[in-house]
Amino acid sequence: MLNFSKEQKIVTIGDVKLGGQPGELPTVLFGTVFYGKKYRTHEPEAMAEAEGFINTQEEMSQLTGNPGVIDIFIGSEEQAEIRLGFVLDRIPGDRPICIDVPESDVKAHVLRYAGETGISSRLIYNSLNLGLGEAELEALKEYSPGCAIVLGYNPRNMSTDGRVEVLESGAGLLEKGIIDIAIDAGIKNILVDTGATPFDHNVAETLRAIPVMKNKWGRPTGCAIHNTVESWLWMKEYRKTNRDVYLNCDIGANAMPVILGADYAIYGPMRNAGRVFPFVAMVDKFMAEGAEDYFGVEIPDHHPKRRLK
Repeated sequence: MLNFSKEQKIVTIGDVKLGGQPGELPTVLFGTVFYGKKYRTHEPEAMAEAEGFINTQEEMSQLTGNPGVIDIFIGSEEQAEIRLGFVLDRIPGDRPICIDVPESDVKAHVLRYAGETGISSRLIYNSLNLGLGEAELEALKEYSPGCAIVLGYNPRNMSTDGRVEVLESGAGLLEKGIIDIAIDAGIKNILVDTGATPFDHNVAETLRAIPVMKNKWGRPTGCAIHNTVESWLWMKEYRKTNRDVYLNCDIGANAMPVILGADYAIYGPMRNAGRVFPFVAMVDKFMAEGAEDYFGVEIPDHHPKRRLK
């Protein structure tokens, strides 16, 4: 069991809390919706499917005690209003939402839209990274989101030290560290993402960086380790005829960050919520029991340790 001498911050975004010592709070689980070709034109059948995924994640969150956050994939400016509105109409008014936007210019548009519609405080920005553009930076300053994920991906040095460096100093790729960029933009709540990499690309450092970064900054830390499984070349072929095996690996991978102290996991497609939530809740029970027994950490009543006897 892990416990850090560095004070561990607890971040509150809407009705979700994350951070603290390992085992102290339930792992927050981010499930992605609208990722894939079928959602590009927002046909009624596809949107009904998305609504079903949203409802299932909420049901599993209520069952286990693990907060569920919707990670909304937005690939273009045209998609922003439709997808944000659709999700916001189907979740509690104090629930944060995460925006997963690959393109820097589209990120700037989404930030402006969120600011103009009054939802910036509920926004978890995924993510602030080396692809930062000027328009994006200006929008971050003008329409600061309630929270941002800072990505510790360093293509020049994928070791833990390299990942720390890009967050701390910019690693020669940016003028300053990504954490300082977020702070300068007025973002008060910062989540650290260690930056999942593929196999044979220092993948173990994705996990080793979790306790290192928590001990260095005391900020809530996690990753999207499912991306490593998703990019596994051998598995891409094997899963064509062994889908259940792939899902077991994909879902089981989320145990590793939690065991190393992660506060959140971006677990991938929300269609997997029914499998992921009970699995991570079980891991949380292990972690919470150790935290309580060995370190005297107080465990809240809504934790899977208390809720799932």
